[in-house]
Amino acid sequence: MSPAIAAGTALLLLLGLAALVALRPALVIRHGIARLCPGVLFRGPSQRRWLALTIDDGPSGTGSDALLDLLRELQVPATFFLIGSHLRRHPSFPQRALAEGHQLGNHLWVDSCSALLPQREFLCQLDATERRIRRCAAPQIPRLHWLRPGRGLVHPGLVRWAASHRQRLVLGSIFPWDTLGPPTWFQRWFILANAHPGGILVLHDTPELSRQTLATLAAVLPELQRRGYRFVSLQTLSAPAPPGSSC
Repeated sequence: MSPAIAAGTALLLLLGLAALVALRPALVIRHGIARLCPGVLFRGPSQRRWLALTIDDGPSGTGSDALLDLLRELQVPATFFLIGSHLRRHPSFPQRALAEGHQLGNHLWVDSCSALLPQREFLCQLDATERRIRRCAAPQIPRLHWLRPGRGLVHPGLVRWAASHRQRLVLGSIFPWDTLGPPTWFQRWFILANAHPGGILVLHDTPELSRQTLATLAAVLPELQRRGYRFVSLQTLSAPAPPGSSC
């Protein structure tokens, strides 16, 4: 094989791998990345047709309320990973979310790359956000043991630091690149193409993204339900499946 042909073949392989990662990352995560990061939850262990919906970066105000309205209509539970500083402007969100059957998670105090934080700052943000969520949720007492790092990047130290505060890191296996601003049709296709038993879907609730998140969920949630998927909480999804269960 000539050098030119070898180089062309290598380029095609790299392009194919890049396309696979971009368009079908659930396969890469399920069969590769998740095995390299055993302390991070990417998907549930069950082969049952269950999915967990997670929504990051809220609350955003009216956008968050619209999402809750839709989820109540469709009877779909979600886990909202909240940013502590955002609760200053929207303190009533945790109470309503919990009252309507959703879970709350910790997304630290500000929207930044958690993997770049030193340990002290990471734990400071974790604790401050947990205190703010509990204060806003009172008199309800939320179970706070899920933590999603900002920007979705982790390292072994983050896993240990979170575990020291009885928190488990959660990423996901179905992320339709919504933070990059793709159109709703792409997000819909992406989610339906990558849905799989035990999958964790990640979308965002910010003033810029909540409207598109609402449109995407309005399109895909009923379709996934028609395909036999059931939406459950992260707690339910992550529990070991009984032997022999597959549906």
